[in-house]
Amino acid sequence: MTINQATFPGIVLYQRPYKEKDLLVKIFTQPYGKRMFFVRNIHKPNNVLKQPSFAFVRAEYIGTINDRGFSFLKEVKSMTFPKHTMSDLEAMAYASYLCHLVDASMPDREVDQVLFTQLEQALDKIETGFNPAIIANILEVQLLAKFGVMPQLHACQICQEDQGIFDFSVAFDGLLCQKHFDRDPRRLHWPARAAHFIKLFSQINFSKLQSIQLNSQSQAMIRRAIDDLYDEYVGLHLKSKSFIDKLANFSNPLD
Repeated sequence: MTINQATFPGIVLYQRPYKEKDLLVKIFTQPYGKRMFFVRNIHKPNNVLKQPSFAFVRAEYIGTINDRGFSFLKEVKSMTFPKHTMSDLEAMAYASYLCHLVDASMPDREVDQVLFTQLEQALDKIETGFNPAIIANILEVQLLAKFGVMPQLHACQICQEDQGIFDFSVAFDGLLCQKHFDRDPRRLHWPARAAHFIKLFSQINFSKLQSIQLNSQSQAMIRRAIDDLYDEYVGLHLKSKSFIDKLANFSNPLD
């Protein structure tokens, strides 16, 4: 099926050169899911699609949607360009990672308007100056379900207690409250603060997030805990995530 002159909101996940003069642009569209768009003669100075094809751009596009092969962009009605994100290495690295993570979490053409909104809001938070690592952590936790993984992160898996100190158990596929730590001696032994924030991140709504501040030690604990979840359940290795890890090691060489 082909839809001509379709108008749709979209988020650019990434772009890559195609042959010498052209470009392929992966866009997460709100009504049609992820599509690969072909843009011809991208290097021409007067090409109106050059800036709207940059990663992390959100725009209302006009184009042709094809169920097979490439789709095509024709013009843009409106655009939000991420100036801060594109000028800050850390923000850009995390935005790139989130776009690649979303891309990996779902097949092309699958429509998921909830995830579209989550990614849009996450990128907006990064653009407005929120700590990009924390924003990434929130979306990482909430994306687990898209990978077919649904550990219990809201309460104790055994007694449903939702207050107190928690740790994560792979054997029980979820959090355990302190009363039930003895049920799994091989639990992951997360710091209580890391478990608290992962529990919080699993329920937070980006639209209601006004501010969040964490010290570097807490952020490192949370990072390791989320890595535990992705290593155990997802097994995904993205180049953009490796770059973030290298960036963190460069910033904190003694950690």
